[in-house]
Amino acid sequence: MLGGALVLGFSLWRAQQAGQGFVPSLADAGLALGVLAASVGYVAGARVTPALGAERVICWVTLVALPVTLPGALWFGAAQDWAAIRPSAWAGLAYVSLFSMWIGFFAWYRALSWGDAVRISQVQLLQPFFSILAAWPLRGEQPALATLGVALAVIASVAWGRSAARR
Repeated sequence: MLGGALVLGFSLWRAQQAGQGFVPSLADAGLALGVLAASVGYVAGARVTPALGAERVICWVTLVALPVTLPGALWFGAAQDWAAIRPSAWAGLAYVSLFSMWIGFFAWYRALSWGDAVRISQVQLLQPFFSILAAWPLRGEQPALATLGVALAVIASVAWGRSAARR
């Protein structure tokens, strides 16, 4: 909980610094619902992975999600000029879809099956900070000292939560 509060507080603070403030919107409600749905999915996936295996779980989840995701994709896709999308963009989408999402979830669900979902999912709190750190050498975007400080605080809270759970 502490790690999640740190990440949320940091993102709100950065939005305020950028002059954006925080005005709740329909998109925020959708994001909150998405977080809740993902939480339920992680717990359910962690429970069935020992019986089915990580690969089968993510394949079934992808298939079962199609009735929800496909209509949305078609609705938003209808307004696009498909010919204007460069091949490099399609290649990037294919890479992210195959490696980051699909194959990445093989390892994720395997990890969830080894430990309980609550402990393992805390590691995901570090993901935004890994992205920020990766942007430093890849894009030359040096992270602010406050960003590194919050990242260290999140790491400490995750480590503290994991050690407290073992006691």
